[in-house]
Amino acid sequence: MAAGIQKACYIIFLVIGILYLIGSLLLPMGTLATPKGGLFPLIVAIFLVAMSIALLAGFLKGTRGAVDAIEAFPTGKDRNRVLAVASALILYSVFLKPLGYLLSTVALMGVIVHLLGLRGWVKVALAAILTGVLSYYLFAFILEVPLPRGEVFP
Repeated sequence: MAAGIQKACYIIFLVIGILYLIGSLLLPMGTLATPKGGLFPLIVAIFLVAMSIALLAGFLKGTRGAVDAIEAFPTGKDRNRVLAVASALILYSVFLKPLGYLLSTVALMGVIVHLLGLRGWVKVALAAILTGVLSYYLFAFILEVPLPRGEVFP
């Protein structure tokens, strides 16, 4: 049954890649020196289609080493950690607009570094604040990406 699911995933990702490729071709490309909105999606779409074709071809040829290498979903504390990180990411997406990028990112990074094993609240807070501030500086000031400022603390 796992082989059928794996094949279906390869086909689904191939279809998604083709649709993404078509969508990216509708955007302006620009040049490598002055890229526009369609260049990066085009590169991602080509990569996704190529990887899907390669994986599907390997599967159909019978080289199913990847099927044997699939690990079961973690159990015990590891499962709880995976679910906690997934929950933190969902909450991050919910609170990103109302709280803003900086506050949401600091909170997310605090949760993640704690779940990954960093102990001591001073270390966790320092890592979270540094990560949040540095990423904010990178995106907002260097790359000039508009980030959510937040509705609670405008």
